Amino acid sequence: MIGGWRDFQVFWQQPGNGFVKIIALNGGIFVLLMFFRLISIFSGHSLLFESVVESMMLSSQVTHFIRAPWSLITYFFVHVEVFHLVFNMMFLYWFGMIIQEVVGNTKSLQIYFGGGISGAIAFFLAYHYIPYFANRGEAYLLGASAGVFAIVVAAATLRPNYEVMLFLIGSVRIKYIAGFYMLWSILETVGANAGGNIAHLGGAFGGFCMAYLFEHPIKWPHFRKKQNVFIDSTLTRDSPPRKAPENIEEEELNQILDKISKSGYDSLSKQEKRRLFTASQKNE
Repeated sequence: MIGGWRDFQVFWQQPGNGFVKIIALNGGIFVLLMFFRLISIFSGHSLLFESVVESMMLSSQVTHFIRAPWSLITYFFVHVEVFHLVFNMMFLYWFGMIIQEVVGNTKSLQIYFGGGISGAIAFFLAYHYIPYFANRGEAYLLGASAGVFAIVVAAATLRPNYEVMLFLIGSVRIKYIAGFYMLWSILETVGANAGGNIAHLGGAFGGFCMAYLFEHPIKWPHFRKKQNVFIDSTLTRDSPPRKAPENIEEEELNQILDKISKSGYDSLSKQEKRRLFTASQKNE
């Protein structure tokens, strides 16, 4: 037991495996809920399990949300069906590894949580402003699907021609996989899981927006420091002799590469980018 706990601590402290931790967390919560369900049923208090799960799910009613604001986050860590959990975690892992290679671990997790929240917002709006949903009464949202859809669409946005192998089909570009599930969710918005499919679409929209902004960041020219219109007198003088190439230690280079692996190239400071460029010039 002690050795297993130490292995778990080592695993949890490793950087750059955010999606593996999310998968482990979802699986752990599912197992705990299922054991709690069995205990509740055997003890004759099955309603206790239902009330606990209900407090973790996201309700379409504002009053319920006010009483349980944490449900905005906890709902996409709650699964009560094993196949729902398995399919969500499989897609999260497959597409999560793709998006992680492009934008890094931190931004990938931002897309996941952003997709979960945007899915919740879409769910709320639909059940308050679209008559079809409003007339259905109170509904509950659970599962990681909105965050997973955000990851799938973000991967298809940044790497649309990336190919994966599908059983009995062969090599398929992920943009077609994302398009298929988007179309399926649209058609199912009038089905039994109407609210869930609205959340899928909301998560997909959030994933697309975040991926697009990561690749095309908004520039704010009005907030930039204006250049001085006067010519600096030092610019008219002879340029100083060029400095000898700087040396970069292997340890410093490894730290920069670890930061790129964890948070992507854009997370580097100007000095770190310059040091990385210096190292690449030296190795040529």
